[in-house]
Amino acid sequence: MAGVSGTGVKASAQYRAVARIRWQILRNSLRRSRGQFELVARVITTLVFALTWGAVSIGLGFLAWQSALLGHLSILPLLLWPVLVLWQVTPIMLASFQENVDLSLLLRFPVRFRSYVLLYLVFGLFDLSSLMGSMVLIAIWLGLVIASPSLFWIATPALALFGLFNLLLTRMIFSWIDRWLAQRRTREFLGILVLFAVICLQLLNPAGRKHSTLFGNLQQSAVFETATRIQGFFPPGLAAAAIAHHNVEALVSIGTLVLYTLAAGALLSVRLHAEYRGESLGAASPLSVTTTAPRLPPVLASTAQPAAHAHVLAAIIRKELRYLSRSGVMLFSLVAPLVLVFIAGGSSLAQDRQALKYALPVAVAYCFLPLTRQVCNSLGGEGAGIQLYFISPTPIRTVMLAKNIIQVGLFALEVGLASIIMVYRFGQFPFGLVTVTLCWLLFALPLQLAVGNLLSITMAYRMTLTRLSREEGATGNGLVSLLVQLVTFGIGVGLYLCLNLMGQVRIVPAVLLALAICSFIAWRTLLSRVDTLAMDRRESLIATLVRPA
Repeated sequence: MAGVSGTGVKASAQYRAVARIRWQILRNSLRRSRGQFELVARVITTLVFALTWGAVSIGLGFLAWQSALLGHLSILPLLLWPVLVLWQVTPIMLASFQENVDLSLLLRFPVRFRSYVLLYLVFGLFDLSSLMGSMVLIAIWLGLVIASPSLFWIATPALALFGLFNLLLTRMIFSWIDRWLAQRRTREFLGILVLFAVICLQLLNPAGRKHSTLFGNLQQSAVFETATRIQGFFPPGLAAAAIAHHNVEALVSIGTLVLYTLAAGALLSVRLHAEYRGESLGAASPLSVTTTAPRLPPVLASTAQPAAHAHVLAAIIRKELRYLSRSGVMLFSLVAPLVLVFIAGGSSLAQDRQALKYALPVAVAYCFLPLTRQVCNSLGGEGAGIQLYFISPTPIRTVMLAKNIIQVGLFALEVGLASIIMVYRFGQFPFGLVTVTLCWLLFALPLQLAVGNLLSITMAYRMTLTRLSREEGATGNGLVSLLVQLVTFGIGVGLYLCLNLMGQVRIVPAVLLALAICSFIAWRTLLSRVDTLAMDRRESLIATLVRPA
């Protein structure tokens, strides 16, 4: 690495080389139909989030303009706190729909630490969350400056520092989450922490209902005054205070915001320096080598084909369960929706009888989302192990069947826990609605498995089981799976509403059961042909999933 400067000519040449590589990869990917579809999927996803954030930008920009025009700059924290929350939450929402570049591959080359950090931040700057968050801050800045041009000199550095802090905070959080989820003990601690947070929310919920009459005059309450003082010590409150004041207090707020930014950058630097020194989050502890020759199970020596098939099926199921238990990312994706379902059943929702009526089917349909990654990309976690399936006598049909069994079990667990939460929150649901929901599940689940098996072979992409990220191919796969889920849910809702308007709601279960039979036949037919389909795409699957680490 000697002679390579982080800001010299060689470093700038490295930056240009990385840009050329990324551009060439994009051009080469467009030569395939799958690459073209992936680009279209990215454009659609970007447009959806851009429209959402555009609406948020217009709304917050207008509120900033009005607050500056009327001299009510005290409401600026109410504008900046949503920016902070959305900036940190959006990357998690986008994790299934965008490619995250693993820059640790650059460490194979003579790159100085400063160059590596700069590249890391530049790639983070062009994330959708960073681009959209910057768009919102620009809208707020325009609203303030247009209404009061004198705010230009203080609003510009305050919002710029606030944006830089959000960028560093996002990158720092993801880097440390990757590190924490790579350790088993930390995963267990985080799981306990999540459960503790849920319990705290449940304890706060009765208190919120008890004191709901006080929230009408929240601005006059001591709780609001205390919360206002506390939030003033955090970056959104500091940025707002710097803009609202034109004295020494503004300089103090700017200085404190600089300290927050430096702290986030320091924590990020610690993680990047560990990776720069060779730390690998996916590395497992070396196994002890034994000299004892492995003994084959007696059932393999037997000529009884059903017994051998059952043994292979059980072995793959055990392997999948071990993968799941050691992947903090997958466990997090299974627990997070249940937490959201629990929080969604708040007191205001419980008082809405219409929401109460359809809370169960909506929660059950929502349970499909955490399993999208496992169902629609079943082979993505195999990596180089996919080659063993093609050289072993084990049919791919058996592999997919074992994966489907695990997926059905996980889905049953998710639905069971979500149903318990709904009953605990809202009480018992009408028997007719429960019957319709169950019949819809019998239709939707085989259809999801059939589509998932098809996408797992035709649109597979390599998954990283220890990081909150996706590689190339995740966008198209995620978009198609999301569309299938929306269509499946739309069929159930449309059928129920149409027959309800016709006064024939009693035949909804029968119609859904007929559709369930069709979806089961489709799943069974596709499963029987999955070996031929996998062999036809064998080279493509190996090229996609087997890559140098």
